[in-house]
Amino acid sequence: MHFCQIKLKLERMKQTSAANLAFLLVVAGWSLAFYGVMSQLGDPSPSVPHAQIEAARHLSIFVLCIGVVCVLAALWLSGYSFSAARVRASICAALIISPSVAVILSLL
Repeated sequence: MHFCQIKLKLERMKQTSAANLAFLLVVAGWSLAFYGVMSQLGDPSPSVPHAQIEAARHLSIFVLCIGVVCVLAALWLSGYSFSAARVRASICAALIISPSVAVILSLL
């Protein structure tokens, strides 16, 4: 396959497939974001070297960022697929917005 053929196939993603992919990305994104936040909680043992603590912190931040990107991509895909799969897109958007609102309200 040439690059043009691959690009053409990527441009032709069905909206229903995008809605299904959005569901997958919502679940993966929130799971990764949850792990990224929860792995930062707690104090490390005093015997753990500082380099190991920093490496774990960098990994947690990376996983959190990947989770946020997945959630944002799912939001975009649910918007893209709304005209063809309204129920799935709406449920996906609700799965994205509901935890976000809950987190924001818990901070107040």
